[in-house]
Amino acid sequence: MAEEQFPDAIQFHEGSKELKQQMKLQSSEDTNLEMEKGAAEIDTQKEDSDEDTLIDSTTSDHKVSILGEESVHRGQWTGQFDFLMSMVAYAVGLGNVWRFPYLCYKNGGGSFLVVYAIFFAIGAVPIFIMEVAVGQYLQRGAIDMWKMCPMFKGVGIGNVVLSFMRVGIGNVILSFMCISYFCIISSWSIFYMINSFSSTFPWETCDNDWNNKTSCVETSFFVNKTSNSSNSSQTAVEQYWENRVLYQTSSISDFGDIQWELLGLTFISWAIVYFALWKGITQARKFVYFCAIFPYILIAVLLVRGLTLPGAMTGVSFYLTPNITKLTEITVWKDAGTQVFYSYGVGFGTLIALGSHNKFYHNCYRDAILVCFINGGTSILAGFAIFSILGFMSEMTATPIQDIVKPGVGLAFVVYPEVASKLPGKQIWSFLFFLMISILGLDSQVCMLEGLFTALEDSFPLILRKYKKRFLLITCVFFFIIGIPMVTHAGAYWVTLVDSYGASGLALLFVVFFEVFGLAWGFGAKRINDAIFEMVGVYPLPCFTFLWKFTAPFSTLILFLLYIIMFEPLTGPNKKEYPFWAEAFGFFLSACSMIVIPGYALYYLFNTNDNIGPITRFRRGMHPPSELEI
Repeated sequence: MAEEQFPDAIQFHEGSKELKQQMKLQSSEDTNLEMEKGAAEIDTQKEDSDEDTLIDSTTSDHKVSILGEESVHRGQWTGQFDFLMSMVAYAVGLGNVWRFPYLCYKNGGGSFLVVYAIFFAIGAVPIFIMEVAVGQYLQRGAIDMWKMCPMFKGVGIGNVVLSFMRVGIGNVILSFMCISYFCIISSWSIFYMINSFSSTFPWETCDNDWNNKTSCVETSFFVNKTSNSSNSSQTAVEQYWENRVLYQTSSISDFGDIQWELLGLTFISWAIVYFALWKGITQARKFVYFCAIFPYILIAVLLVRGLTLPGAMTGVSFYLTPNITKLTEITVWKDAGTQVFYSYGVGFGTLIALGSHNKFYHNCYRDAILVCFINGGTSILAGFAIFSILGFMSEMTATPIQDIVKPGVGLAFVVYPEVASKLPGKQIWSFLFFLMISILGLDSQVCMLEGLFTALEDSFPLILRKYKKRFLLITCVFFFIIGIPMVTHAGAYWVTLVDSYGASGLALLFVVFFEVFGLAWGFGAKRINDAIFEMVGVYPLPCFTFLWKFTAPFSTLILFLLYIIMFEPLTGPNKKEYPFWAEAFGFFLSACSMIVIPGYALYYLFNTNDNIGPITRFRRGMHPPSELEI
C-alpha cells in the first residue's frame, strides 16, 4: 500500500510554509538504525562519534524530503568538492575520449558536432540537473526513489541493467550493460602501457610477425620520404591493434581463442575497481580526485602535440566543417543524440546515486551546470586532439581523411599510439596516455558500480549494507566471467554489439524517455523546481520547466522512433553486417532494459489494492503517495 509506506506526518506540499510547520525536528545520538524499505521518520538525528558515521549532520533545522531525512547512515561526501570531483570523474570518461571521437569520425566530423550541440542544450543539461537534484532531495538511489511515483519503478530497474552492460529498475539494467565491458577497454589500455617501455614501439615498424608486409606502412617512412601509398595500405599501428592486441577474426561468429593476456589484464582491472569501492565511494577521495584531474593534463599534452603535426589542420577542418548532406542523414542524428546521453551518463541511475550522498543543502544546481560544461568541453578538446592526428596520418599516407582508419571502437587505440611515437620521451608519454584511458574507464566503472549498489542497497538495506563487501566481490567476479567473450579473438565485435544495443541506442532512449516523463509529469516539474529552491535557495531558470516537460522527453521519443523506422543493421570494422543471430541477441539486450518498465507498470496496476478501481490505482501510481485522494 503506497500510503502505508510513508508516515502521515510527511506531507509533500511543494515547499510551502504548511510543510515546514508540520515538521517537528528532533535530535538523537544514535544513527545506526537500519532503514526498513519505505520507512521515513521525521527525526533529525545528531551524529555521534561511531566509526561507521561518515560525517557530522548538517544544521538542526534542515528540512525533510518526501522520503525521509538526510540519510547520513548511507554515506555522504566528506568534503566540499568531493561530489563535484566524483561527477567529473564519472561524466568525463571513455564517452569523451573513446566513444565521441569515433562516432564523430564515422558521421562526418562537423555535421556530428552540430547535432551534438543541439542535443546538449535540449537534452543533456536539463536531464543531468534533474537526476542530480532528485537524487539529493529524495536521498535515494535509482530504484527506491520511484516510491514517489510508484508505477515508474521499472525505470529504475532498467537503469541498472544499462549500467550492467555500461541505474528505477530500467536504470539498473542500463548500468548493468555498461559495467560488463568498461574493464575490457581498460585492459586494452593496460596492454599498451606495458608495451610502451621499449626503444622502438612494436606498433612503429612493419617487420613483426603480425604484420602484413604487402600492405603495412610506417608513418615515419612517409615523414622522411613523403611517398604515396595505395588506399589498401594500413599503418603499422592499425595492424598492431588488429593483429597483435585483438588477434581479430573476420566476424563475430568466429570466436577464435581467448586472448589470455587481455583476460589477465581484465582481472587486474576488476581487482582495482573492487578495492576502490572497499569502503564506499564517499571514502575513496584520493582515487576520485586523481581520476578527475589527471586526464586533463594528458589531454592538454595530446592536443598541443597533435596541433603541431604536419597536416593537423586538415583534420581540424574535417572536424569543424559541417557537411550539409550528412545533416540530412538520420544516422547522424541518432548517433549524436544517444552519444549526448551516453557521454553525460544520464539514464544509468549513477547521477541519482551520487546526488543521494549529498547533504540536503548542497548546491547541486551549480555543480550540475558546471559539470555539464566541463563534460562538453572535454569532448570538444578530445575531438581536436584526435582529428589533428587523423589529419597528420592522412597527409603522411596520402589517403583521404575519411578513409584513413576504420571507424569503430578501436579508433582511439590507433590514433593515440601514433601521436605517442612522435613525442620526445615517447616511452613516458605513451605510458601516461594509456594510463589516462585506463583511468577514464576505471573511474566510470567505479561510479557506475556504486550507482548499482546504491540502488540495490536502498531496496534491500538489511542484507546489502551488512554484507556489502561480500556482495561487491561476488558482483565483480560475476562481471569478470561474463566479460570473457569480449577477450576472445572476436572480442571487439562483442564490445561493439553490447555498446550499440545494450548500453545505448534503443535501450538508453527508451529508459531516458520514461525517466524524464515520470519525473516531469508524475512527480511534477514544479515540484522539482520547488525542491531545488528548498535545497539551494534559488529557482532554476524558467526555461528548464519547458525543457523537462516537453523538449527533453519528446526529442528522446522522436529519436527512439527514428531508430525503429530507419533501422540499419550493425556493421563491423570491415563494413560487413553482423549475422542475424547477433542482431537478435542485440535486440534481446535492449529488451532487458526496456521490458521492465511496462512490465512493472502492469504489475503495479493489477497486483495492488484489489478493492479500488483501475482509475484510482493508476492515479496512485502516477503521483507521490501523500498527494493521493483515498
